[in-house]
Amino acid sequence: MTERTNKIFGITHIGLVRKINEDRYLIKELKDKSVLIAVADGLGGEVAGDHAAEILRGKLAGLNQITRNNEQAELDQLARVIDRTIHNEGQENKALEGMGTTLVGVLLRDRIAHWVHVGDSRLYLLRNGRLTQVTEDQTLARFLLEEGEITAEQLPTHYSRHVMDQCEGCGFADPETGRLKFLAGDLLVLSTDGLHREISENTLCSILTTDTNLETKAKRLVKAALNAGGKDNITVVLAQG
Repeated sequence: MTERTNKIFGITHIGLVRKINEDRYLIKELKDKSVLIAVADGLGGEVAGDHAAEILRGKLAGLNQITRNNEQAELDQLARVIDRTIHNEGQENKALEGMGTTLVGVLLRDRIAHWVHVGDSRLYLLRNGRLTQVTEDQTLARFLLEEGEITAEQLPTHYSRHVMDQCEGCGFADPETGRLKFLAGDLLVLSTDGLHREISENTLCSILTTDTNLETKAKRLVKAALNAGGKDNITVVLAQG
């Protein structure tokens, strides 16, 4: 599944192991011509994870405007509403209990990227050939590191890096938000962990800096993740400044 707009391209792939694609992505133009892009990675079992990600996508798709100069506060509030919606539905339906999803969402407006983040999907910025991870994974490893329970040297191999601290649907999501300049020539990358856990940051940067269009870059990223095993669903949205 792919979607293309001017200077934005999204693609999702089920991978080589999973039976259902629990990932979702969104590219939506709002009333004032600003653009909302997002990726989500459903959690909690195939049916439940798929449903949670679809709830999130539906909520974002129904959004028509975000107040100028109040972007981060409204994105934060939106993420909290989605968290409670998913959590409450999981409480009401035992088949969906424990469902959740990650979220990385970006509002592109007036050369500024306003972002909101819950979970371990990621936002990267490629600028002048240098790739920077903008969001920090909300994992147990990050919490343990901040509390001094593990060291930075232990982090790359510690089991806790795969344990999420929170998600949309946990009922207590604490979204992180921010903003960054989105300059001509910049490239924003939104990805689920089926991409960034399968390939190295060097490989990611190498593919993104090739002299090709967004569709080709995105498809090469998916192919690289598949060649590395494709153990999870793979989703990426690219936005060119």
